[in-house]
Amino acid sequence: MADSAENLVLALHEVEAVKFGNFKLKSGISSPIYIDLRVIVSYPSLLKEVAEAVWAAVASVKCDVICGVPYTALPIATCISLQHNVPMVMRRKEVKEYGTKKAIEGAFQPGQSCLVIEDLVTSGASVLETVEPLNAVGLKVTDVVVLIDREQGGPQTLQKNGLKLHATLKLTYIVDVLVRHGKVAKEVANSVGQFLAENQTSVKTGGLSVTANSIPKSLPSRRIPYGDRAALSQNPTGKKLLELMQRKQTNLSVAADVSTAQALLSLADSVRLQVPYPSLQTKQQMCSFLKLKLVQTLWASPCDVPER
Repeated sequence: MADSAENLVLALHEVEAVKFGNFKLKSGISSPIYIDLRVIVSYPSLLKEVAEAVWAAVASVKCDVICGVPYTALPIATCISLQHNVPMVMRRKEVKEYGTKKAIEGAFQPGQSCLVIEDLVTSGASVLETVEPLNAVGLKVTDVVVLIDREQGGPQTLQKNGLKLHATLKLTYIVDVLVRHGKVAKEVANSVGQFLAENQTSVKTGGLSVTANSIPKSLPSRRIPYGDRAALSQNPTGKKLLELMQRKQTNLSVAADVSTAQALLSLADSVRLQVPYPSLQTKQQMCSFLKLKLVQTLWASPCDVPER
């Protein structure tokens, strides 16, 4: 079993499903390792090997149907269904507004048990997004199997939601195998270990939250003052507005609720704005100038605000 797991790791590395370097993740965090399992669909023998390994990880789990998390896990689930004659259902990631409008496609009965299959788990959020519509149609989900667990908090999150995660491979095991076979330097392995320790995730109802040490260190811990933002602005009008906000110490603004340039000009005349028409070459320049002047005029003028 250990040999087959090592061989699978080496095969995944060979097709560049496991990469090392500096990769920007969806969260904005830079990672020294990147897992791209979409590539396995181009290698039928490897896809079959992956499916067999995933299925073996849940040999003791009984289920009536299986469901792959869209999209990368779908071919894995399909391969398992074909090889082991297990009925499969499919979750629509985007439910259509016509036809049957089903979120879950396939033949099933409420009360049946469903095994969820995933290719990669980080926080567990994508698994929960699939489990929810399955439960909504009456399918019971207690177990989830994944090819690779990134070991960043996914199992704990799923456990809190009544789900047991069965991992075929863990990220630290993958790295260890590649180090032992001379595919990755020990220093790279250490950087991956440090990254995992510093970037743990958790999922709350309504979305993903990250622990404090998973926030990119390059992000500022405070809001940038309007004056500093003005210095960084490349847009002349935006720069003037930010400078005005800094000088007035407020971001209170006004919007001209008009639909035509003529209506905006009339509004400008009503508050006695002097508009340098010849210097404004385009309608966009004119509108931007007028909006800026309106803001400056209204902020500079005292006004009576009725008490509420």
